Amino acid sequence: MTIQWLIASGTIVLVFFFLGLCIFVHELGHLLTALWRGLHVERFSIGFGRKIWGFKRRRVDFQISALPFGGYVALPQLDPADTPHDSGGNPLPPARPADRMITAAAGPLANIAFGFALATLVWWIGVYRPAPLAELVVDAVNPSAPEYAAGLRAGDRIVRINGRQIDSSWEKAAENIALSRGRVRLTVSRHGDRETIEYAPAPNPEVEGIGYPMFEVRTPVMVEWVKPGSPAAAAGLQHGDILLAVNGRALANYVDFMETVWSSGGQPLDIDYRRDRRRHTIPGLVPTADDSQGETIYLIGVKVGEPQHLVHLSPWWQFTNVLKTTGSTLASLFSRDSLVKPRHMSGPVGIVQMNYMMIRYKGLRQGLFFVVFVSFSLALINLLPIPVLDGGHILFAMVEALIRRPVPTRLAYALQMTFAVLIIGFMLYVTFFDIRRAGRYLFPSSAAAENAPAAESGEAEQTESEREDIRHAAEEHE
Repeated sequence: MTIQWLIASGTIVLVFFFLGLCIFVHELGHLLTALWRGLHVERFSIGFGRKIWGFKRRRVDFQISALPFGGYVALPQLDPADTPHDSGGNPLPPARPADRMITAAAGPLANIAFGFALATLVWWIGVYRPAPLAELVVDAVNPSAPEYAAGLRAGDRIVRINGRQIDSSWEKAAENIALSRGRVRLTVSRHGDRETIEYAPAPNPEVEGIGYPMFEVRTPVMVEWVKPGSPAAAAGLQHGDILLAVNGRALANYVDFMETVWSSGGQPLDIDYRRDRRRHTIPGLVPTADDSQGETIYLIGVKVGEPQHLVHLSPWWQFTNVLKTTGSTLASLFSRDSLVKPRHMSGPVGIVQMNYMMIRYKGLRQGLFFVVFVSFSLALINLLPIPVLDGGHILFAMVEALIRRPVPTRLAYALQMTFAVLIIGFMLYVTFFDIRRAGRYLFPSSAAAENAPAAESGEAEQTESEREDIRHAAEEHE
């Protein structure tokens, strides 16, 4: 328990360090550019709230504040809704539109530069990604799902989704289906013949009502780690072995395998696996009972998951991936034919949770890859031409440069206040759902760790979140 607590604590520290670093770099970009352009800088703060420690240099108050979540830089000449003045009430000369545009754009550009620097590190060390699949073999379809009504059946081989060839993992394919606008077209191969199955996605109640597929596909099950002295080690299982079947029944995914072992009751298991392209069988492998977590389950001493391969993604690929993902998400969000809603988006709480899960359960490589995504996303969001964001400051400065006079103070103030209220309200809205999602991971249902029966063809599939809950519960046992 102590080791688990130390790991969790260290992960939390890393999460807040990296996310805080993204915000720090953003504000540092504003600060350095404002000093370069001769703008008056009141304060540069790491964190918010009451000042804990600080000093003054070049007429700028540098400080560390009580709440260590990001930071800010006070630039009174950047605000179009007020007459600029310093903290003592002394008036300041208006800044030129060009200086305001450059200073406002410096924060997002600093995030982009930081993102590329970190992306270069990720490119060098590599990141683990699910092995791509050439086709998706359907293992189970929910009988009440629109996919089933359209004709999709267990055993079908999906080769195209919306006309595009399958060239990635099931996780990515499911994401593309969930973000689809309008009807989904699946090209399937059945008994050597091809046909197209078309349907309108229905809200999946297990995945917050988005159009996530209500069918399960077979994904390879790979041995990631073998516990020394365990039944699996004694039987000769090794890292990299692909598990194929248990007691003659083909496995659907790694959760299927874990649940089969957990609920085996200690009965001998015949396990088929593949190594070096050859099929092998372990007859009569006997699981051992484990009640260390207050319940009795059965284990063989392995950690399993989907096959992963180390890839070196170029910084440009990582940047364009953020552009594509952001674009498709926004397009789905504003489309009437999509089931993606604002409540499905993530705010600060959701970002912290996702980064924690990445680092804790997938390693530092995946965590850094996610931080790159956050840094690029922070830049793109701040460049949106919305008042109170950096893009809004740029827009006000551009209008002033075009009409050759400042935007009327009352109009600027009204726009700033209106959008400030809208953004704060939106953040509170998504944070509410973020906290609900976080609660599912902090206080998972007992069903995730109980001996659930193995899924059979035709039964409703488990969601990705449920599969992760079960995987994490298994890791705690191991």
